[in-house]
Amino acid sequence: MAETADPVLAKAADLCCLKGDFHHGEPKGSVIQIDGVETYIATPDPKNANGNILLYFPDAFGLHINSMLMMDAYAACGYLTLGVDYFLGDAITKYSATPLTDPNFNLEAWSAKHLTVSEEVAAKWVKDVKEKYDPSNKVRFGCVGYCWGARFVCEQLSDSGICSAGAIAHPSFVKESHVQKSKAPIAWSVPSTDKLFSPAARSRVIEICKEKNQHFNMQIFSDVGHGFASRARLTDPYEKWAKEQHFKNFIDWLDFWIMR
Repeated sequence: MAETADPVLAKAADLCCLKGDFHHGEPKGSVIQIDGVETYIATPDPKNANGNILLYFPDAFGLHINSMLMMDAYAACGYLTLGVDYFLGDAITKYSATPLTDPNFNLEAWSAKHLTVSEEVAAKWVKDVKEKYDPSNKVRFGCVGYCWGARFVCEQLSDSGICSAGAIAHPSFVKESHVQKSKAPIAWSVPSTDKLFSPAARSRVIEICKEKNQHFNMQIFSDVGHGFASRARLTDPYEKWAKEQHFKNFIDWLDFWIMR
């Protein structure tokens, strides 16, 4: 069998991507339209704003409550945070509140429908955000991606991207080429056991980053599942702690590379 030209490092979204809890809270941001694409915007307190922008690439649940609360948290740390609905109103939550156990929801078919289109939407959305919020090239951008959003972070850390640093949690749909093209500092936060992102794949990511002399950090948590950073069971003290630690690490990473 011929060797794969572009090896898969983080596999396609699977049922593990549907596990986890929906969180509770009152989002502080608002949903706006940026050239026809719904965008959640979380604005920092003027006293705390650092003048930089964070691009948020969500998991397969899109701009759901967990994503909004997470973006609010990034904004509370000083970043104007913008999240894209690259599913164009067709996120998983449109079909089922319990997709993991819903026999009528077909994840594979849904993923195939959105895989390429979401990439196209995200690429144009980033350009529109740049034009709208930084026409004079005075702002620094960072980015974070959860599961489905991982490869978009790699793109924005490449020569064709606009971000100075980025971070990825429990990736899916990531090929070796995505990691190879990223250049700016990148952080990873992942479970020690993940059907989609194996220890061998983690090691290959580290190897690639070292070969390129790319600044990187990889945070690995035991006893958490895929999705822990965005859909942790907050009633479980350890899962809650792991989620909070991933967030703290991402903020420290972004602050170091963007604020310097």
